[in-house]
Amino acid sequence: MLAPLVLSWAAAVPGHAQVVVADLSSRQIAITTGFTGAELLLFGTTDGYGDVVVTVRGPVRSEVVRRKQRVAGIWVNGASVTFDGTPAYYRVAASRKLDEIAPPGLLREFRIGTETLDITTSSARRPGEVAEFRSALFRNKRKQGLYGEAVSDIEIKGGRLFRTTIPFPTNVPTGGYVATIFLFHEGRMIRREEAPFTVSKVGTGAELFSFAHEQAALYGLTAIIIALVAGWAAGVAFRRS
Repeated sequence: MLAPLVLSWAAAVPGHAQVVVADLSSRQIAITTGFTGAELLLFGTTDGYGDVVVTVRGPVRSEVVRRKQRVAGIWVNGASVTFDGTPAYYRVAASRKLDEIAPPGLLREFRIGTETLDITTSSARRPGEVAEFRSALFRNKRKQGLYGEAVSDIEIKGGRLFRTTIPFPTNVPTGGYVATIFLFHEGRMIRREEAPFTVSKVGTGAELFSFAHEQAALYGLTAIIIALVAGWAAGVAFRRS
């Protein structure tokens, strides 16, 4: 009796043993002085047919959204809302349209899509006004190239091999990132894998960045001294000419 029961259970859970194997072309994006942006190739395979969705999430931090207002003919910062738990970078790629892959509830559960992100605020503003600021946050992030939803951007070959390219603009924040690969089958998530990577400054730019943040007072004093010496040298050169 045991064998028929096992077979029946396996048939009732299609894709239970399916595996996703994925990797990135690099586990580090190095930001140098001449950094002009970068692309990572994410590739992998599954052992069965299904839909593949990839999310890429950057370091979480607080973001302030300010509304511009005109005062005496000058544009100045007005009302603002601070959002906590905001990914500095967020991107979705999928083999098909998301609403064709899984129901909205499942997409919300796994935070797939910008509208599902768990971003909070302690602002006392009305919900409708907070929603406007939230939309502005997403709009600004998209303009900066930090948020994107490249639906149908994953290529699948032979129902098993898949690949997609993840772009990073010149203003990409440093920190730890995670690419999460989901395998869906008939509207259900049946497998998930993660591929972590980092974005970091290297070379002279990294040393200056660390110096400025770790020894801010000394960095400021050094900058003042350099400015004074440069001004003195320019004055001497001007008098001689």
